Amino acid sequence: MTRQRKIETKPIEQLFSALSETLNEIGYMRTIHLLRKGQENVWNSDLKVATDAVCKVFNISPDVVFGKSRKYPRKYAFAIWVYLSYTKLNYTLPDLVNYTHKSLSTISKAKGSIDNRKNVTAFEKKINEKLDECILIINQIKSE
Repeated sequence: MTRQRKIETKPIEQLFSALSETLNEIGYMRTIHLLRKGQENVWNSDLKVATDAVCKVFNISPDVVFGKSRKYPRKYAFAIWVYLSYTKLNYTLPDLVNYTHKSLSTISKAKGSIDNRKNVTAFEKKINEKLDECILIINQIKSE
């Protein structure tokens, strides 16, 4: 006597099944377009709000925030963006790695520079003020 076991579908199987059905219904190119559009919507929602807030407070462009400079204001603008995305918007560090295409160590260092700051020097107070301004902007936008 053989036992029949219940076949459970795993999430990956469900994903591929849905993808296969979509390919059959709307075609290859439209499926790719749909996936890319969905990806844009995911990344452009909350993360765009954080980017806009940081850009407004530091008076810089998004290109500068995600650039390669290690100096003020880019270094601290990026660090605040990472910190806000992680703490206020609940993105994981690997999510931010995927979004920015930067290494995990870069993202971790940026977050750590805001986590480990002290409110001792005038410069640190200025960074804290900028962080508070960004939080206010994000809270205003999220409440709308």
